[in-house]
Amino acid sequence: MMHIPPPATCVPTVLPLHSQGRLIVDAIDRLLLDWHEWQLGYEPVRGYPSDAVFGEAFQSSRQWMDIDDLNEEVEMRLRENVGRAIDPLVIALDVRLRIAVSTAVRNLYAGTSAWVNPRWPATQDADYARAKATLAPPLLSHGLLVRGDLAALTSRGQ
Repeated sequence: MMHIPPPATCVPTVLPLHSQGRLIVDAIDRLLLDWHEWQLGYEPVRGYPSDAVFGEAFQSSRQWMDIDDLNEEVEMRLRENVGRAIDPLVIALDVRLRIAVSTAVRNLYAGTSAWVNPRWPATQDADYARAKATLAPPLLSHGLLVRGDLAALTSRGQ
């Protein structure tokens, strides 16, 4: 029997349009997309804690890596650090805002508007804008967001 490998994950190149026709992607969207991709990579193992002590210091040898492999590892670690910093901030949001973030980020990841807010579809855009406004100050204080990005976000009225 022939073994078929699982499909490779890909980052979408087509970005969804906002209801007014402009691209949604800004600095906070990109951070939330990194957080979402980090969340997708989490696979719990039954019987072991999420951060097992015996595996913390393990690191494979990099002697056979080429530049592309090293770049991929750097991107993965950056996404992990961003994810670990953003995760408690998203968890601290109100349920309504968490659902809005989850729906919007899934659509960003899919590259189209495929997901619909199951509880409050009529206020999805407003809830997501409120969630981004709530997340902006902590992201700024954690050093994940630059003041210029925050100024651009507030000048657009999001």
